[in-house]
Amino acid sequence: MRELFGKNQFLETVRSGRAPIGFFNYIKDTTVLDIAGSVGFDFVIIDSEHAAMDRETIEHMIIAAQLNGVVPMIRVPDGIPYLLRNYMEMGAKGILVPHITSGEQCRKAQKALRYPPVGNASCCRSVHSDGYRPQNWTRYLEWVQDLSFIPMIEDPEGVDNLEDILKELQPGRDMVMFGKADYGQTIGSLNADGTINPAVNEAYLKTLEICKKHNIGFMACPSASPGGQTSEDVQKVINEGCTAVVLNTDQLTLADAMNNIVSKCLAMKIRS
Repeated sequence: MRELFGKNQFLETVRSGRAPIGFFNYIKDTTVLDIAGSVGFDFVIIDSEHAAMDRETIEHMIIAAQLNGVVPMIRVPDGIPYLLRNYMEMGAKGILVPHITSGEQCRKAQKALRYPPVGNASCCRSVHSDGYRPQNWTRYLEWVQDLSFIPMIEDPEGVDNLEDILKELQPGRDMVMFGKADYGQTIGSLNADGTINPAVNEAYLKTLEICKKHNIGFMACPSASPGGQTSEDVQKVINEGCTAVVLNTDQLTLADAMNNIVSKCLAMKIRS
């Protein structure tokens, strides 16, 4: 029998004093999440902003994450209320919304992710998260309260308005993530080799410090050399004060791993 209404293990890990580790899921195959669970990932961010995932596929990926002990989160393409609510109904325990630049955008998203009287999410008592049983509805309403809302700060306006944004977040539940690549693209300071320019890191560290001052958790994607991310990169962002760490996409990680093997083999000659 499927277990319903378990604790949000992402938040439980943070409360235990360890930074949970996740990755961006772009590959549309549940085997990725089977592997993620077997190696010990804490959470996954299933992507619908840049990856070609439809809602039916995302539902399958959420269920696969749950079955493998990986906390499912979703990055949406925009703060569209019905999408936010729908992924909550499917069982997501965290929602990331890109390009947040104002407190008003946060209020709109929070309303969509909370049921009345706190928010305005529409009610349906036949969803995956309540086990498709109307008698479970009141327990579901309690369980869903710890869903994490994670606005992504990816624009100078977001940094400028960060104080207003943080007023709409709940300490201990919600977090902020800083999108280095988008921020760098916006201000025209991405390096040609794919690494991050110091101007981007300056805004990143400023955002991190303001979040710490307000007791709001901070999720980071470690900068890496062109050869790919390492455990040392993860340790660096944890030392900076990050609460949770999300690695690159599964595609990038797979490409780096393959390249690290194959690139050394291409010049190998057959022995005569």
